[in-house]
Amino acid sequence: MNLPHATSGVIVQQQGEAFFLLDTEGGEVFRVNETAARIFELCQGDTSLDGAVASLALRLGAVGQEEAIRADVQRTVTQFQELGLCEPSRPV
Repeated sequence: MNLPHATSGVIVQQQGEAFFLLDTEGGEVFRVNETAARIFELCQGDTSLDGAVASLALRLGAVGQEEAIRADVQRTVTQFQELGLCEPSRPV
């Protein structure tokens, strides 16, 4: 199963240590933590849920914690969908 695709016009920006998702078409700005920004970046391609979990586990140095990461990815992507930042059609 692949992650849903990011909505057109939404980009990730970093300013110092702060991360933002900018909806360039709707004009909204969402401040997110680094992990959520990385999850959103994974939604910009054809990344599988398993691939996203593995990528984040390596990046976070959290190998062995894949189940917790999977739950975080699913929860975060659901929030992105509710906010209109990702396509709503694919449950993860």
